[in-house]
Amino acid sequence: MSEPTDNTSQRTAEAGFDPANAVIPQLRTLTTSIIRSFDAETSTIPGILKLTLGEPDFATPQFIKDAAVDSLARNRTHYAPNAGTPGLRQAISGYLARRRNLQYAPEDIIVTEGASEAVSSALTALLHPGAALLYTVPGFGLYANMAKLTGADQIEIDTTGTGFVLTPEALEDALRSVAGRDAVLVLNSPNNPTGVTYTADQLRALADVVERYDVTMLSDEVYAEISYETRPAPSIALFAPDRTVVVDSTSKTYAMTGWRLGFLAAPHELAGFIAKVHQIHVSTAAMFTMDAAQVAYEKGDESIDRMVAEYRRRRDFLVDGLTGLGYRTANPTGSFFLYVAVPDGFDGSSFDYARLLAREAKVAGVPGEAFTSRPSRYFRFSYAASLDTLREAVARIAAFRDRA
Repeated sequence: MSEPTDNTSQRTAEAGFDPANAVIPQLRTLTTSIIRSFDAETSTIPGILKLTLGEPDFATPQFIKDAAVDSLARNRTHYAPNAGTPGLRQAISGYLARRRNLQYAPEDIIVTEGASEAVSSALTALLHPGAALLYTVPGFGLYANMAKLTGADQIEIDTTGTGFVLTPEALEDALRSVAGRDAVLVLNSPNNPTGVTYTADQLRALADVVERYDVTMLSDEVYAEISYETRPAPSIALFAPDRTVVVDSTSKTYAMTGWRLGFLAAPHELAGFIAKVHQIHVSTAAMFTMDAAQVAYEKGDESIDRMVAEYRRRRDFLVDGLTGLGYRTANPTGSFFLYVAVPDGFDGSSFDYARLLAREAKVAGVPGEAFTSRPSRYFRFSYAASLDTLREAVARIAAFRDRA
């Protein structure tokens, strides 16, 4: 390759070259997280009480932290195997069988930097221009951004009119529209932002539809343990294991959001391909965090149960408090989110109402536009907060409603 001449360098400088102009075109279509931007916006309001972010307020259980300290003391600070330590992969395999009735061999499990990396690595392996990504809305924004980033077509399936549940009929219509193309269906249960959790019968009916089409499924199950009717929430992988990638994380299950430790479990050959993407993206997670997660998956069942019992109390209080004030909500049978309808008499958008609540009631939620490309008449509250905080939130909203 020839060296640039002085004239070339001069022309580049005169043209005002900006390396940002060289980024791939897809990045220009991506937007930053509305959840994060709205949280930052409302954080500037004095005295604001925030029910915005989906982060457990519990501390990571002490025995898990002790395991990390012990790992560090044993100098477990070197590179780990790309797909995760054998001990952790075995522990996850055992956990899935014990708690979720899912059978995945350790070699079909990849330890990732949180569930977000599991989703992005799996979808990077499966999506390309001309492929289709199907997902329900309202839903988590990462799925749409992965479609944009890979050049795949986005197929939103709106569940607002069916109680925020994907019906077999709607799924059949969507899959028929992409027949003959590579396609991936993302299912998130329990759902963020609605808290709706699919029953085993509902999942079986969806799996029956999927079996008639050439489609891979990604089941985002990061809230599977935070389920209030069937515990844990059932997985569609129970009914279509040969075509389902299961994604989960320690973040919500064990209050380990900052540890950035998740996993995916996939059919054997597909797991090998996704492992290549994972190796390119992050190489490997930290060994001492994996050692701590291994102990969590082996010995953490009681910790999960205690946290879920407290989430249930919070959910019941917040649902009763807001419905008592005249609000309508989705039926939250899982996660720690409550999806609340904007009052019928309010003419503005969910952004407008969420800003009004933040300014006048000093309570911040997340506008529903964070979870769909369409106009929304809902906003989301997180009840991953203490009961005292939730009591204060309801009292402030009641006072706001009285003034309105």
